[in-house]
Amino acid sequence: MLIELKDLNKTYDNGQPLHVLKGINLSIDRGEFVSIMGASGSGKSTLLNILGMLDNYDCGEYRLAGRLIKDLSEKTAADYRNRMIGFIFQSYNLIGFKTAVENVELPLFYRGTGRKERHRKAMEYLERLGLKDWAAHYPNEMSGGQRQRVAIARALITKPEIILADEPTGALDSKTSVEIMSLLKELNASENMTVIVVTHESGVANETNKIIHIKDGVIGEIEDNSAHASSPFGADGVMK
Repeated sequence: MLIELKDLNKTYDNGQPLHVLKGINLSIDRGEFVSIMGASGSGKSTLLNILGMLDNYDCGEYRLAGRLIKDLSEKTAADYRNRMIGFIFQSYNLIGFKTAVENVELPLFYRGTGRKERHRKAMEYLERLGLKDWAAHYPNEMSGGQRQRVAIARALITKPEIILADEPTGALDSKTSVEIMSLLKELNASENMTVIVVTHESGVANETNKIIHIKDGVIGEIEDNSAHASSPFGADGVMK
């Protein structure tokens, strides 16, 4: 099992305690394409931040590929994130004064990869996502869909085992949202990459193979949606 959570709890104390996650039990296997769905304040983003080691939990267990993830130093957590996890955010989190290719190169820069090699790989991923001609453009010169594709290229360049996507279509129009979800579906299918999407939109959740409902910090129904999630591929095996 890739991700195992047992009786996970998280409370924030900003003057008065707020119990955000209340005994979360959850398992996600390698190669799954799942959504964590809930309304604002349900605890879904807190859960994603814990999975991505951007936040700590109070008690319980979080195991990633068998390793207990608890009270890691920032250096160790950063190393895990850089090796195993790619992040996609609603607001893209691109650096405005860097070009598309420079944004995609960043994770390899932090790995110590040489300039020529990281540039070559970044161009390879931009081309794969249909953005080769936009490599020298800055984020403010791109559409929302193009910026999200740059963010996906940046998430993929380290070949992570897990993609964590926090409301990845939240800032996009419906047509572009479908394109981004189809792209995530393709990555899951073609590379057996584990993809976890946090969303409040049922239309987005319905594109995934499993829907994990969370409400008031508690996991509710877990739907097997594999029969309903549409394939991004046509009959000829080419992406639609």
